[in-house]
Amino acid sequence: MSKDYYSILGVNKSSSEDEIKKAYKKLALKYHPDRNKNDKKAEDKFKEINEAYQVLGDREKKSQYDTFGSAGPGGGGFPGGGFPGGGFPDLDDLINDFFGSGRSSGRRSQRQNSQFKGRDLRFDINLSFDEAVNGSKKNISVRRARTYKTCNACGGAGEVSYSQGMFSVSRTCGSCGGGGAFADDTETKKVEVKVPPGVDNGTRLRITGEGDAGINNGPSGDLYVDINVDDHPFFKREDENILCEVPISIAQAVLGGKIEIPTLKGTSELKIPSGIQPGQMMRLKGKGIKVINRNTFGDLYVKLNITIPKTISTKQKKLMEDYQKEVEKDNKNPFSQYVNKIKDFFN
Repeated sequence: MSKDYYSILGVNKSSSEDEIKKAYKKLALKYHPDRNKNDKKAEDKFKEINEAYQVLGDREKKSQYDTFGSAGPGGGGFPGGGFPGGGFPDLDDLINDFFGSGRSSGRRSQRQNSQFKGRDLRFDINLSFDEAVNGSKKNISVRRARTYKTCNACGGAGEVSYSQGMFSVSRTCGSCGGGGAFADDTETKKVEVKVPPGVDNGTRLRITGEGDAGINNGPSGDLYVDINVDDHPFFKREDENILCEVPISIAQAVLGGKIEIPTLKGTSELKIPSGIQPGQMMRLKGKGIKVINRNTFGDLYVKLNITIPKTISTKQKKLMEDYQKEVEKDNKNPFSQYVNKIKDFFN
């Protein structure tokens, strides 16, 4: 079906080039997708307006359209109805081209002479549990850019321009990614990483100025160091707190007492109250890990596991039997009432 390009732009065959251009400017600004977010109809209208102007804004194509219609002289339509890559020109670029402000070329010229920060780099380091908890220093070797050469594709502008109808549209350079230059010379530099106490898996340290050199004498990028921490054979970490399991005897659980337990700073005395229950947790305040960049510490939680001996001596057996008799006599055995009921049932 033939399209009425004159109707789409709101002009007629007798309209001048300036009138056609003026009508297109007005409609393009009205229906530009940047001004009509999430409006598919406006987007389709913008494409239709652009297609119409591609034909009517070109003398040769306009003449062919007036003769053959929108199918064109060969019946295959007119090429070039859209923008490269399927996108749209930026709204600012349209306004600049419409009103001749020259801001686009000014921005490109300014970019070529501007200083830019160098690229940030990333490095992984592995730490032992103790190194992470107490802090440490690590020397690493980093490969980084020292000097640059101008990108040939964009001439150092960081963007390339193309013409589409009446527009000159700019896009980020695909060769240099917008940087305007490539690393021309690299160096391997040794960097000392000062690891503060309390870092953990996933902690990221920033070392200012140790990334790639800047462009046009701009500041260097930064180096980001990601921390990986090995597990500890005894302690388990939960944020700034640590947990451990300590075995105690039946006698210690019943009578209570004092035991020496390991901590991050040697050993410490733990007082066990009498009648402690299996798996009960006890806390040693401030015996955990230093909170990174703060002067506070987490806690140490100790889980007490009562160990049952597999074998005992004759004397120990006699003592346990006497203890059991006392418990049953005082009816303090929580299971004795059930044992007696079972005996009564069978009797």
